[in-house]
Amino acid sequence: MAKLAGVSAATVSLALRNHPRISTAVRERIRALAEKSGYEANPAVSQLLSQIRGSSTASFRGTIGIVYTSSHLEDARVAGVLEWVRAIRHRATELGFGIDEFFLHEKGMTPARLVRILNTRGVRGLLITGPFGGRRLPREMDVVWERSSAIVLGERPVVPELSCVLNNQFETAAEAVRRLLKLGYRRPGLCIHPYVDEVAEHRFSGGFLVAQTQLPRADRVPPQGYSSDGRAGFLRWLDRHRPDVVLTLHPEIKHWAVSSGRRIPRDLGLLHLDRTEDLPDWAGMHQDNESLGVAAVEMLLGQVYFNVLGAPKFQQCLLVGSKWVDGATVKKRKSGAGRSARG
Repeated sequence: MAKLAGVSAATVSLALRNHPRISTAVRERIRALAEKSGYEANPAVSQLLSQIRGSSTASFRGTIGIVYTSSHLEDARVAGVLEWVRAIRHRATELGFGIDEFFLHEKGMTPARLVRILNTRGVRGLLITGPFGGRRLPREMDVVWERSSAIVLGERPVVPELSCVLNNQFETAAEAVRRLLKLGYRRPGLCIHPYVDEVAEHRFSGGFLVAQTQLPRADRVPPQGYSSDGRAGFLRWLDRHRPDVVLTLHPEIKHWAVSSGRRIPRDLGLLHLDRTEDLPDWAGMHQDNESLGVAAVEMLLGQVYFNVLGAPKFQQCLLVGSKWVDGATVKKRKSGAGRSARG
């Protein structure tokens, strides 16, 4: 093949694996030549050669990049993201890969500069975190994604349609309601930030509303939008609709309810929809961020192995489930209890 193409054997090998080091024109010419000559890759041989290359005394096989796209640096330090990153580092290390972190909004960072850094460090696989507005990654960064294998964590992008790994928020909310009903709660309410629900494509509110259909219409509490300065609106919602348990992603609601001085149900339950280690007293749904991080690494390395660059022909989305965690903020209720209780 190398003789026919007039290039080195290494160039042929890289071109047939769609490696970005080889120009598009050369890759297309060699692939056309391979097809014409009847060449077909042998998966067994490819796997054997990969194992041989990886069995040298140096176990290091490459570097994975984590790209934080949010303009708010604190988004990279929330508990759930930290759990992702810990799991990513652990699984990547097990497989012989190191981790580099990049912030799109770091001072002086441009698409061209990031591409140069990635090329210099040999980073071909990227794990991308948000949130990003409208589920769209910055168009000026297309040059970065197009030269990389890339997986998005935590949400599903629509532009570009990169593959992703995320929690099954619909089932997370629905299962939370089902568990609460088994414990004897009869008026569950939902209070989350509208932007968060929008980023999740309304899966939180959708799962909640579908599970709520198990209740009589008179006991169906309408969802309440959360905002950091919306304490008064939250308390008015409590007064008007009298939920006996509130599902949320915002732990400060607990302080709002306790310190309000209003006559709210004394046994008002509280449930967190992303119960992490920093909320030990809360009952809630553990989104298993560790499994999400592991799945993202394995999905990304599959793309790297097969040289899938940028958005694939068909976007793939892997949904990771959640697990119920007991806590002091909810408890088993006696039949009919709490409907008219006042503190």
